[in-house]
Amino acid sequence: MYEIRRDTGLNQTKFGKLVGMSQSAVGVYESGERDPPVSAVVRACQTRGVDPNWLLFGSGIMYRETQLELLDRAMRLGKDFTMKYEVNPTREGEIELTKLYFQYLLENGTISNEMADRLARRVAVNE
Repeated sequence: MYEIRRDTGLNQTKFGKLVGMSQSAVGVYESGERDPPVSAVVRACQTRGVDPNWLLFGSGIMYRETQLELLDRAMRLGKDFTMKYEVNPTREGEIELTKLYFQYLLENGTISNEMADRLARRVAVNE
């Protein structure tokens, strides 16, 4: 929870009020002495737009809004690379490639043009 609080620029007292706990409880959870209650995790995710998978498991990306940006990037890449590799581009092929790009972006946060090209070639070969 420390990363969320740090990103918001709030002290422990103000962050605690935001998620429904005392300053001392925030300190205990940030130090790792105890795990926060589910209700505090839910409020932290809802009020700050944080992805619960990131907060609970450390996987993916921190902010859900960023996922929308990643989806937009995946859709653009799907369209571009479908046109590049398919003689007769289909909507299904574009969707399949977009899903692959989105999954990669969720796991890694970014994708190089080389990796996008490699994934597109892999999908084109398997079809």
